[in-house]
Amino acid sequence: MASHTGNTRLRLSDARDEGAALMIIDVQQAIDDTRYWGERNNIGLEDNLEELLAYWRGGNGHIVHVRHFSRTPGSPYRPGQTGAEFKDCVMPRQGERVVTKHVSSAFVGTDLEGWLRRHGVSRLVVAGVATAHAVSTTVRHAGCLDFAVTVAGDACATFAVSDRQGHRWDAEQVHALNLALLDGAFAEVSTTHDIVQHF
Repeated sequence: MASHTGNTRLRLSDARDEGAALMIIDVQQAIDDTRYWGERNNIGLEDNLEELLAYWRGGNGHIVHVRHFSRTPGSPYRPGQTGAEFKDCVMPRQGERVVTKHVSSAFVGTDLEGWLRRHGVSRLVVAGVATAHAVSTTVRHAGCLDFAVTVAGDACATFAVSDRQGHRWDAEQVHALNLALLDGAFAEVSTTHDIVQHF
């Protein structure tokens, strides 16, 4: 399948290609803190992430685990507490790259871009949390850096949002809108099934 950004083509069989990487963003125990975040969409997130990882681990493509270490007081993502630890479903294995970030984009303040370039990676499959924040920001940044990006939409999740006027969008609405804004402009949105069936 062709990306709408970047100068290369992203194929659904890229797990067997060393020029592609699966990037999983911020899937840490912090996302289970409903008192802090509220409602999350996509109860199938963990199952789809496990399926994508198993698929990618069977090929030659790279795997990048992005974790967020927050500097915000009270955040469940602050290092040194349970929330900062990876969830079991995405626990990195030996040889898989771990990138630590402190802001929404995985490319800011990290060596991620340089590492991808050194390893010949030009195509990314992105999944994780939150669709409206770190996933969207990182995908947009990757597109601007000329990477070809596919987002595994059903392997992402987000949270409800309220504005200053008190209007509330539920998590599924926020998720769907953010995927729609990415699709065709910064990435191509696909599904775990469509990626895995072309393994």
